[in-house]
Amino acid sequence: MKKIVILSGGLDSTIALYKTVSEVGAENTFALSFDYNLKHKIELQKAEISTKKLGVNHKIIDIGFFGDLIKKKSALSGSPDSIQVPTIDDVLGHPQPVTYVPFRNGLFSMLAFSYAECVEAEKVVIGLQAHDLYQYWDTTLDTVEKLNEYAKLNREILIQIEAPFVHMSKAEEIRLGVELKVPFEDTWTCYDPQPIYEHSENHNDYYACGKCPSCAERIQNFQLAGVKDPLKYV
Repeated sequence: MKKIVILSGGLDSTIALYKTVSEVGAENTFALSFDYNLKHKIELQKAEISTKKLGVNHKIIDIGFFGDLIKKKSALSGSPDSIQVPTIDDVLGHPQPVTYVPFRNGLFSMLAFSYAECVEAEKVVIGLQAHDLYQYWDTTLDTVEKLNEYAKLNREILIQIEAPFVHMSKAEEIRLGVELKVPFEDTWTCYDPQPIYEHSENHNDYYACGKCPSCAERIQNFQLAGVKDPLKYV
């Protein structure tokens, strides 16, 4: 069986990548990443590191137009006039914080379905996880089920989304990453990377901010999992 892994380079998708390789082998795993001008492009560098280590076929698709579309709505856009990245205190209790990217998971899933059909893969693996501190509507099991219903309309091939972490806590997922021997230093989570040097470009030249929603969730859950987080924080 062949599987497509939607790989951001973040914690969830990288653990999903290692899990998929352990199940079907590197030769049957295809990683798909999307470049839409994020503030935290370090994720894509981390994705490349992971796929090279595992020997997985990896495509990075330039969808810069999407970054331009969302810049007035999402704090994650790399546009100079985009919204400021909030802290965890800013988003707690908010039904749709500014770190939400409009319909992102739907778009990524559609593109992954298309790629899967072309390489004759039966599954699209996505690292959606039921966030402990906040949740987006498009990371839920309901979203996965609706997308799979749509994919069933295909008359020649049945491709379905697999979301292995949708019922797991982040801490449980991290413990699974330990079992799979995931190098957590090859993952990136921070929405607001802070350069160590004035003209930092390499992924090793940044600190994680430690204050954004994604950092807060990562810090808390590494502690809950009893695992040392190798990332450098401000």
